[in-house]
Amino acid sequence: MITTPKQQPSTYSPTNAGAIAHRALAIVRLPFTHKYAAPLWLALRLYVAWIFFQMGMGKLQSGWLLSDPVGELLKLVANGTLPIPFAFYRGVAEMLIGAGVTPLISHSMPFLELAVALSLATGVLTPVAAVGAILLNVNFILSGIGQIGLDGPIILAELLMVLAFRVVGGIGFEPLAKRILNMVIDAVRPASRRQLAQVPQPAETRKR
Repeated sequence: MITTPKQQPSTYSPTNAGAIAHRALAIVRLPFTHKYAAPLWLALRLYVAWIFFQMGMGKLQSGWLLSDPVGELLKLVANGTLPIPFAFYRGVAEMLIGAGVTPLISHSMPFLELAVALSLATGVLTPVAAVGAILLNVNFILSGIGQIGLDGPIILAELLMVLAFRVVGGIGFEPLAKRILNMVIDAVRPASRRQLAQVPQPAETRKR
C-alpha cells in the first residue's frame, strides 16, 4: 500500500503580503533615494543637458536674437496652417500674439535652454531645471513643432529627475555653489548692518 504525506493547505497571510509589498516598494524607491544611484542620474542629466545645449546653440546660430521665429510659428498655429495636437492652443497662440510678447520669448528661448543644460550638467538646482525642461518640451508638443514619440521619452526622463530630487544632484557642484552663496550672504550682511548704523537718527529718537 502506497501512502502520500498529507499536504498542508496554503493559507493567505496578510502579514507576509504586506512584507512583500514593503520590500518591493523599497526596491522601487532605491534609485530615487539612495546616494549610490547618483552615477545613474549623472548619466541621465548629461544626456538631457546635451540635447538642450544643442537646441540652445542651434537657435543662437540661426539668428533667434535678431528675429521672431516664435511669433511666425504662433501665427501659423493661430491661422490653422500648422496642425497641433490640441485645438485650445490656437487660443493661446492668439493671446500671445496679441500681447506682443513673442519677440521676448524668441530672444529668451536660447538662453532658457542653455540655462537648463548648464543646470543639468553641473547638478545645481537640477529639480528646478527639470521642471523648466518639462514645461519647454510640453510647449514644443502643444505648438506642433515637437512630437510625442520624440519628446515624450525626454519628458519622462525629466520627470524621473524631479522624483529623484534627493539624489539627482549627488554628483555635481551644488555644494560648492551653496558655499559661495553663503559666503556672499555673510559678506553682505555685515555691510548692510554698518550702513544701518551710520544712518542718522531723528532728534526725537536721540532725546529718548
